[in-house]
Amino acid sequence: MTTDAGLPASGTAQAGTSPTRRILLGLAAGVACGLFFGEPAAVLQPVADMYIRAMQMTVLPYLVLTLIGGLGKLDHATVRHLGGRALLALAATLGLAVAVIGLVPLAFPVLESASFYSDALIAPHQPFALGELYVPANPFHAMANAIVPALVLFSSAVGLALTGVPGKGPLLATLQALEQAVVRVTRFVLTLTPWGVFAIT
Repeated sequence: MTTDAGLPASGTAQAGTSPTRRILLGLAAGVACGLFFGEPAAVLQPVADMYIRAMQMTVLPYLVLTLIGGLGKLDHATVRHLGGRALLALAATLGLAVAVIGLVPLAFPVLESASFYSDALIAPHQPFALGELYVPANPFHAMANAIVPALVLFSSAVGLALTGVPGKGPLLATLQALEQAVVRVTRFVLTLTPWGVFAIT
C-alpha cells in the first residue's frame, strides 16, 4: 500500500533491526568467518583491538567530568548530608569485607601440601604502593595509566572544592557540554558494536 506520492504507507513501514539483533548477527558472522577462513581471519585482529580501545577511550574522561560537574553543582548542606551517608556505607562495606576475609578460611579444612620450588621465593618483593594508588601526585599520569582510585579521589576533591567557588556557573556549563560530547562519542562507538563483535569473534 502506497500514498499518493508513491511512498510506502507508515503502517507498512518495516522497523529497523534492533541493536541486539545486529550484535547477534555480527557474532554469528564472526563465528562463521573464523570457522570458514581459519587462520587468515587473524587479519581482523587490529580491527578488534581498535574497537576495544575506542570503547575504553571515553570511560575515564566521562568519569572525571561526571564527578567534577556532579559534585560541583551541590551546596554545602547537601555535601555534608551525602558525606555522612557515604562514610556510613564505606564503614559497613569495610566491616563486611573484614568479616568475610576472617570467616571464609574457617570454612575450609587445614590443607597440608609438600613444599616445592618457585621462582616467586627469590623474586624481589614488590611493595604495595597504597599512596600511589589513591593519592595521585600527577592526575594526568593517573589518567594515562588508568589508575581509577586516584582519579576518583582527584575528581571528587575538585568537585567538592567547586561547591564553595563563586561564579562557577560557566565552568559547570562547560563541563556539562563536554560530558554530553563524550556521551555522543560513546553512542557512536556503540553503533559499531556489531562490527567490533564480528572482528573480535
